[in-house]
Amino acid sequence: MSAPEMRIQPSPEVPIRISPQARVLPANTLRFYIHFPRSAEAHFDRDHLWLLNEEEQVVRDPFLVLSQELWSVDGHRLTVLMEPGRIKRGLGTDPSHEPALVVGRTYSLVFTALGQTARHTFRVSDPVLKAVDETHWRLVSPTMGSLEPAVVHFDRVMDAALCEDEIAVLTPSGEVIQTRMSLAPDGTAARLTPNHPWRAGKHSLVVSERLEDVCGNRLGEALDHDLGAGGPPRAGMINFTTRSVTAPSSAQAVGSVQ
Repeated sequence: MSAPEMRIQPSPEVPIRISPQARVLPANTLRFYIHFPRSAEAHFDRDHLWLLNEEEQVVRDPFLVLSQELWSVDGHRLTVLMEPGRIKRGLGTDPSHEPALVVGRTYSLVFTALGQTARHTFRVSDPVLKAVDETHWRLVSPTMGSLEPAVVHFDRVMDAALCEDEIAVLTPSGEVIQTRMSLAPDGTAARLTPNHPWRAGKHSLVVSERLEDVCGNRLGEALDHDLGAGGPPRAGMINFTTRSVTAPSSAQAVGSVQ
């Protein structure tokens, strides 16, 4: 008797994902990301990217068109920028400068590629016009000797890719701790899990001046600001102390600028 034929079922492909996945986004949201299960540069077609309103009608020209698309090095992530002229104030009465996202309305970002269709539907809230301020964040300290994450709760939706690159943790002696960053789907919290157990003592969460929220605001500088007002973007820091095993969990919102 011959052996039964073995058939290997192909694994289902990881779905295309759009971020941020917040159900409510500010009217001046600057960028979205499209995450692909594999390199998709050769498969991207801008004609298959739409912003739809509540009536499923296509919003005209909502995105910034560049001569070269903004891909991650591995080709797995595409950055989609909103047209700045349609999210910034004071650009005149030209119809092309009418808001692409109207407060109180609902929209869907839809994209088709690799035989898949990704869709994210969200409601639009008031624009966020203030600079990022890390003293408004809450940080939940991890337990010393554990691999618990340090959890940061933001006061707004943050840019996922920049959070991964522009936030770090330092030991009490100032050394960089190797951590794995994971951002909540809605972009309002981040978990930094260490590769090795936390040491005792005071640690520092350090933030680069390049960090932005989804509206392009940075620490110390709002994207949509009056010329001559405020200063340049700055770095920031929140100090926290790891908890003893018996100490209750507590949230800190104490920040110091460096």
